Amino acid sequence: MRGLCPTQSATSLESLLMASRPSHDEIAVDACVWARIGFCVIAFWEISSMCTACSGPSLSRLALAVLLSVQVAPAAYAQAGQVDAQGQAVAAQKPRAQPAKAAQAAQAAPAQGSAQEGVLPEVTVVGTNLPVDVQSYPGSVSVVQQEDLGRTSNVIEAMAAVPGVTTGGDSGRSTGQQFNIRGFGYQSEDRVIILQDGVRRSTALYSNHVSSFRADHDLLRRVEIVKGASSVQHGGGGIGGVVAMTNKDARDFLPSGQQAGMAAKLRYEHNNHREGYVAGAWAPQDRPVELLAYAKRGKTGDIRFSREYGANRQGQPIDTADNRENLSVAYVQGAVRLTGDQRLALSHYDYRIKNKTTWQTLYHTNYGEDPIHGKLSQQDTVLKYQFLPAHNPWLQLEASAYHSRAAYDRGYVSASGAGIQYKNADQRSGLRLSNESHFETGAIAHRLASGLSFERREEDAVYRRNGKLSDFGSMPNTYKDLGLYAHLESRLWQGRLTTQIGGRYDRFQRQIHNRQTRYRDTHFSPRLGASLEVASGLYLLANWSEAFRAPTPHETSIEGPVNPHYWYLPNPDLRPETIRETELGASLTRYGLLASGDVLRTKLMYFNGRIKDLITLRETRKGEVSPDDTPYGHYVNVDRVKRHGIEWQGSYERGPFGLGMSYATLRQIDQGTGKNTPQTFANKLALNTHLSPRAGLKLGLEVNHWFKPKPNPASTVSRGKTYWYVRKDFTITNVYAIWQPNPHGSGAFGRDFSVRVGINNLFDASYMNARDVETSSRVGKGRNVYVNLETRF
Repeated sequence: MRGLCPTQSATSLESLLMASRPSHDEIAVDACVWARIGFCVIAFWEISSMCTACSGPSLSRLALAVLLSVQVAPAAYAQAGQVDAQGQAVAAQKPRAQPAKAAQAAQAAPAQGSAQEGVLPEVTVVGTNLPVDVQSYPGSVSVVQQEDLGRTSNVIEAMAAVPGVTTGGDSGRSTGQQFNIRGFGYQSEDRVIILQDGVRRSTALYSNHVSSFRADHDLLRRVEIVKGASSVQHGGGGIGGVVAMTNKDARDFLPSGQQAGMAAKLRYEHNNHREGYVAGAWAPQDRPVELLAYAKRGKTGDIRFSREYGANRQGQPIDTADNRENLSVAYVQGAVRLTGDQRLALSHYDYRIKNKTTWQTLYHTNYGEDPIHGKLSQQDTVLKYQFLPAHNPWLQLEASAYHSRAAYDRGYVSASGAGIQYKNADQRSGLRLSNESHFETGAIAHRLASGLSFERREEDAVYRRNGKLSDFGSMPNTYKDLGLYAHLESRLWQGRLTTQIGGRYDRFQRQIHNRQTRYRDTHFSPRLGASLEVASGLYLLANWSEAFRAPTPHETSIEGPVNPHYWYLPNPDLRPETIRETELGASLTRYGLLASGDVLRTKLMYFNGRIKDLITLRETRKGEVSPDDTPYGHYVNVDRVKRHGIEWQGSYERGPFGLGMSYATLRQIDQGTGKNTPQTFANKLALNTHLSPRAGLKLGLEVNHWFKPKPNPASTVSRGKTYWYVRKDFTITNVYAIWQPNPHGSGAFGRDFSVRVGINNLFDASYMNARDVETSSRVGKGRNVYVNLETRF
């Protein structure tokens, strides 16, 4: 073999070593990759552990992930940040395509903010089916954003601070949550419309043993809450309002500028809850396909209350509600751009909770001798089509078809072999079509929303006691609803005056299968609204609308000893409930009020409505006793119910500082008796503020205060004993911090890695809903410390 001179050998060896040594870029990439893999391993480890036993807290593993996130070499962060900064520049050239309604928001919103300061207004779509700035919308609407959803572990809790919404008054379980919007919600659920991606929900599934949106807060992009009479766009049932939840798509799980990636989250709550998800998304800019796969697991154990509320059978004080809930969520979505202006998307949502609980999940706190074992489920399959031609102002078509199934199956078997099995099921199939047109008549610009919807709903219940089947008399049944609507928005005087006129025609049918009993009717729901800009950013607002609710098959046809309190009698002569409501108010938006770049927003609405033919259960055939030795009862139309109140919200933003407040009152009276119905409502004041002392860090405070209610009636009598309704005020304080270690670049755990920590109910204070009596066990959840880790890469 030919030899080499020393110089040649040294040079060759040095070249060989340099060639095999990794570069700084490779070190950075390897560090980031391995750290991200580590985070995913921890996430999968945590989620897998939720599938077995709820044994021991996972705070140590969360702490491990936090430490890993901040211990990566600074050079790795710097190098990865350079790469990602280039990715951001590329992404800026190809902005994310938005849905048509969101893209048109700038046209509907006042020009002052976006033109002068570049601040985007908050937009509502649900109120009129047209994108409208919340400030100029002639009605009361609130939007719960992703950050608000992230401070709790469910949607209903995230709505607690919204004016016009009442929560609490339950045992804290995910399967049993009380909510109320303008006087209606739990136990009157069919007077509030709950939607997820356009699919209606029955929160209680007829039984009232549960109350749940069955929605995953981590999967939602936003939640819109329209308060008051709302039937034109969504049909019957909107007497209290509408809650519309919008699911995320593939791009919501991708880092900025990326076309494929993953997202993961872990959350720990010291009041016995933990959850985590992983998601994979693919949405290339140069290909017509988008894909998303998402999976989540969660566990909730016994729930600690804010104070002791009673004693167990051994006489020992108790401050917890017995509970076991195992959550699993799966969501897949695929979309294809058929052409430049056509998009087709198909999704499937699967939500399940397996629980060990009480018979009545809201009101009963402890198991007793025989715990209830149950399964709560929701499955939605939705097909959506969009045809949005860029140069055709008359055609902006959206269509969706869906099939939905929900059920709650529970029961127990005692040591003696006796038992109960009870299953409620709800199945829906439907079609929705909507179109938006733009045109002008002289100097007046118009937007016309029109559409139709059809839904077939089948409801059933099977109740077996010791193997014996009970007959409800109103199940199984079928609902059929067909609606046609049109809503015209016209802008005059260079956009200073906007008028709204709309109407909806509904035809509905209810049928009992076994008895061939049918109930059918029609209803027309009109709406008129206007907003006038009397000065720059100052609007006067007015709205008048009508909403209705058709009688359910249970109200018209239920018969027999369905519950221990009454022997029910049918009433096929029930009339639909209707409400006519007037809303008057004003809003103000000011930019540069105290300093350049600040913004003040405030809006006040007063509402006054009358509900005609409200349906309620009343005793009948007084003096007679049923075969079960109980009174007879049936549903009847009450002459009139009046409600009125105010809803105010305001905010001020200045650089890193923000302040928000809201105040709401509601009084709803049965004019026949002069008493509150269905309950008394406490006035509510909410305050929130946040400060960002440095880039990537946000500190926040929330305070909710319920004023001392004035119950009427002041008390109730049960078994000869008098119970007084709540006569105290309550205050709940929450604090939180959000930290993004690398707000301007990418770290080891991805571009959007964030750590969220907080304490809900900081002072371990009690809160009791005004509907409850003072001796109730429902005193509210205790202090809850949470840690949340989330990333996208």
